[in-house]
Parts: sequence; structure tokens; C-alpha cells
Amino acid sequence: MKNRRAMGWKLAVCVLMFAAGTVLSGPAKAEIKNKLNSETTPQTQKAISKKQVTQWIKQQGARKANYYFEGLTFIEVQLDEDKELEVIAGIDGGVHLGHFFVFDRTKAGTYKLIAEKDWKVEALHPGLAVETDSRVLYETVERTGGTGIDVKYAHLWYVKNGKWVEAWKGVLKERNAMITGAHSLVAGSYQVIDDTLFSWQTLTRLEDDDETVKGERETTLQVFQFDGTRFVEEK
Repeated sequence: MKNRRAMGWKLAVCVLMFAAGTVLSGPAKAEIKNKLNSETTPQTQKAISKKQVTQWIKQQGARKANYYFEGLTFIEVQLDEDKELEVIAGIDGGVHLGHFFVFDRTKAGTYKLIAEKDWKVEALHPGLAVETDSRVLYETVERTGGTGIDVKYAHLWYVKNGKWVEAWKGVLKERNAMITGAHSLVAGSYQVIDDTLFSWQTLTRLEDDDETVKGERETTLQVFQFDGTRFVEEK
């Protein structure tokens, strides 16, 4: 009798386990999974086309239609606290010519131009994020210059409340071969620790062959403190 009761309980347990598995399988399980995904994963935005970005620039850009759109490229990236992706666009117009744009997606689903610069950028995707105690910054490298001058600048910037803010600009490279007898090369870099930015540049004076070094190299250091908005140089 006891053995029959024990077998009966085991059979009941097996039936309940099977029923539970059935309830959580198939459409019901998929429905639960979709619900969890919808609560934890941001909704995917519709793909953006080059035609759309071109139209945004024509409508909102400072130059209106006066752009070299054949050289336009863009990417979608996350730059701020909201779940919507922002758009970074660039126009490559030549060795030192170009434009840089940042668009922020509004709650209405439209895109607003929040930054436009006459920058020829090395890469659209911002470099590794730089963190202060209160802000995450992104790096964009600009190349500029002219006859006998080739310069690279690092720009640190961020997006907050739909606004684009440049926090710092510094020299990474400056080659000057404009004037006979005054050729030079500046190599620079920077490091952010907490709320302090250390920036240094080394000046090398060169002969007119741009290879032979004249005199001693000179290195200078600047120190900046983040004031909550930008890096301000220490006096």
C-alpha cells in the first residue's frame, strides 16, 4: 500500500513538472523572453541613409547646400545618457579640407544639428572615452594646415542635454616648413587623471632638409583643471 502511494506521488510530481515545462515552452516561453528583452534592451532605431544625412545638413548646416556631399560618411554612436543613438557625420574635402557634424536625436524622433566644425577628421568614430570625475569625454583628431604647414589637433568633447561642448583642444603634431631657416616639428600628447589634464609638447628645430636637428629639443608642460564644463589652464 505504501509503495503504491509513493508511486502515486512520484507520478503526480512528474505530471506537474511536465505541465510546467509545457507552460514555459513554445509560444509562452517566447512571449516571456520577448517581454524581458523589451524591458532591458533599447528599441532598435530604423536604419539611417546617406540621403537623410545629406538632407539634414542642407536644411540645418551653416553653408546650406554648399558642401562636397560626395565625400560624406556617417556613423551612429551612443554619446550621452539617453538610449537613442546620435549621428556623427564628416565630409572629406581634401588633405586639409573637411567638415564635422554631430546630430542628436530628439524625443520626437527627428535629428537636430548640435555641432558643425570645419574639421578634416582622422576618423569619425570618437577615440577611447576619457573620464574625469564627473564627465565622459570623447576625442576627435583634426588635421589642418596649408602650404608648408601640417597640424594635428586633439579635441575633447561631450554631449549633455542635447548640447555639444568642447572641453579642450591641444596640439598632437605641428610640422612647419614655410620659412627657410625656421623649419620645426612639434610633437604633443596629453593625459587625464581624475579632473586634471596634463599636456606636453616637444619642439624640435630642424634644418631645411627637415631631418637634421638644430640645437636641443625643448619640452613644455601645461596643466588644466576640469571646472565641470571645460579644462581651464592653471596659472
